[in-house]
Formats: sequence, structure tokens, C-alpha cells
Amino acid sequence: MSDLWFKIKQIITLVVFVAVLSLLGMISGRPIMIVAYGVFFLVVVAIMFYMTRKRQRHFEKVKGSSQLFRKIFGILLMILALITPPVIILRTNLITLPETVKSGAALGIVSGITVLFIVLTLLAVYFINYRGSQVSNRVIGYILYFIAAIVPGFLMSRVEKTTIGIGSVYYVALIVLILSYSGYGLLSNKE
Repeated sequence: MSDLWFKIKQIITLVVFVAVLSLLGMISGRPIMIVAYGVFFLVVVAIMFYMTRKRQRHFEKVKGSSQLFRKIFGILLMILALITPPVIILRTNLITLPETVKSGAALGIVSGITVLFIVLTLLAVYFINYRGSQVSNRVIGYILYFIAAIVPGFLMSRVEKTTIGIGSVYYVALIVLILSYSGYGLLSNKE
């Protein structure tokens, strides 16, 4: 019975996860895009499920999918993590930038902040998970993660101080975090 309950909780979590991410379609102003985003994230989750389906337990590793497919999909996820913020910020009205910022400068700033955020979070994961045998390494990892968590809100508060603006930037940061962490896991073969 506990296995059945565990599976039910996993399915509910998956449905909520895809539903929340599909709400990104609202930023386009067209309701059909909610369905399109939902389908896209459902396909991504299905591919991730397919790639990990052959694994048995948390500690047992079984080679099931080709390394080339894992690398290509990991690179695709990392590219999506890099291009998602500029596309959302420059092509939608979810986050409004001041009129004084030209689109080329805004693209450079947003891309630089995205790279900084990804580097800080992946360095934090590296120090916590892979170098965490020493307490000092874990502390460095948590400090890096704390800094990465502050960066989006701090920088957005310089442009727009409303809770909607700061909340929107953290919503985008969550998507970047999920995509980059998943891509990093596929590229480094570390779960």
C-alpha cells in the first residue's frame, strides 16, 4: 500500500509541476500557448523519464540510454536555460524594463546575469554534492547558493520594485535552475 501511495504522490507532483510550468504560456497573451507550453514540458519530462526508466535503485546505476543522446539532450537543456530569460524578458510583457535600456544592452545584461546565475548555482551544487566531504566545502557551496538566490531579486529591485516584478524574475530563475541542473546532470552523468 505504501508503494501505491508513493506512486500516487509522484504522479500528482508531476501533474502540478507541468501545470505550473505551462502557466508560462500566459505571458504571450494567447491562451493557446498555455497548452503549447504544457505539451513542451510534458515532452521534456517524458524524455527524462525514458532516460532514467532503466535505473533500479537510488544507488544502483544501470546504463540504459546512449551517452550521445544524453549529451545532446543535456546540451539542449543548457541552451534552453541560457536563452529562456532573454526571450521572456525581451519578447513578453512579464518583466518590464525601463525605456532607457536599449534592446541590445538589455540582451547583454540579461544574458550575463543568466550566465552568472547558472555558474553560481552549478558551483554550489558541485561544492555541496561532489566536494562535500569536508564541512568547509559545503559551507562554500551554501554561500554560493545563497548569493545565487539573491542575484535575481536584487537586480530586479533596481529596475522594478513591485512584488509582481520580483516574483516574475524568480519564476524565470526557477525555470533556468531546473533546466540548467537537469542539463548539468545529463552532461556530467551525475544524478
